[in-house]
Amino acid sequence: MLKKLKYSAALFLILSLFVHFSAYLSLMIFSSVDLSKKPETVEIEFVDPEKLVQQQKQQIVQQEKQINDEIPTDSKYLSQHNQVVKKETRAEKTGEFKNSAKPGQAVAGQQQVPQQQPQKMAKKGPSKIKKLSDLIPQYSVTPDARQDLSQHVGDPSQTDDYLKDVEKGLETMLSTREFLYYSYYNRIKSKIRQYWEPNVRESVKIIYRKGRSIASAKDRVTQVLITLDGAGELKRIDVITQSGIKPIDDAAVKAFKQAAPFPNPPKGMVEKDGMIRIRWDFILEARSLPPDTDERYAKAP
Repeated sequence: MLKKLKYSAALFLILSLFVHFSAYLSLMIFSSVDLSKKPETVEIEFVDPEKLVQQQKQQIVQQEKQINDEIPTDSKYLSQHNQVVKKETRAEKTGEFKNSAKPGQAVAGQQQVPQQQPQKMAKKGPSKIKKLSDLIPQYSVTPDARQDLSQHVGDPSQTDDYLKDVEKGLETMLSTREFLYYSYYNRIKSKIRQYWEPNVRESVKIIYRKGRSIASAKDRVTQVLITLDGAGELKRIDVITQSGIKPIDDAAVKAFKQAAPFPNPPKGMVEKDGMIRIRWDFILEARSLPPDTDERYAKAP
């Protein structure tokens, strides 16, 4: 009977956890990272987060539709197109991934190599993005989503982005600026979701089978810095911030290794040393748990 109760609690947790992950494109180089060593292998290292420089970021989000072509004077969001809304809202339901990216879209003021056959260029605006390190692409997924997600594409009542501070509404409506590399980030997201979602779901099940549980009081964030070569091959994974739950951190690292490579990266993303560095955040957000749920967590050995 006790085993059945624990299993039921585990299933309830899985159905009530909302999982989010995001990417940070970073031009920062860690002093401890030596890219000349064993480039043919994927290295994993835990990095002290205090070594990172905290910078103002801009988040990359998905938009279901474009309502106008106006350029916001000051927006924290980037997407596949420009638009200005009177009131920003996010869909009340958080659901499966939706892919609507279009290649070859540019950000105003972005001095990078454009992709082939761009559909349009952003108009000149008063606010310019000068560094790739100022960008935060963010995406999310529910761990209880069905395997076939294609039937939900285009559903305006759901959002995949981590927009915790945005007011809930019928649909996601944000003021955004065009981002040149939106298409590439969307491709990375599409590959990672195939692996990380089942990985983290299985990790949660294992935790509960061992008689452990996950506290619901705070979000769990695993931050990683990935290093790709100019061809999009994964060369290194640095764990910047641990979530406090080792199986969840392991699920994030495993997902990137399974999803790689990420071919055909834009030339403008390649740094002087021939590498591409992207910071990616995996966010496990506990929305609700039974009041009598044991919220203790014993670290995995």
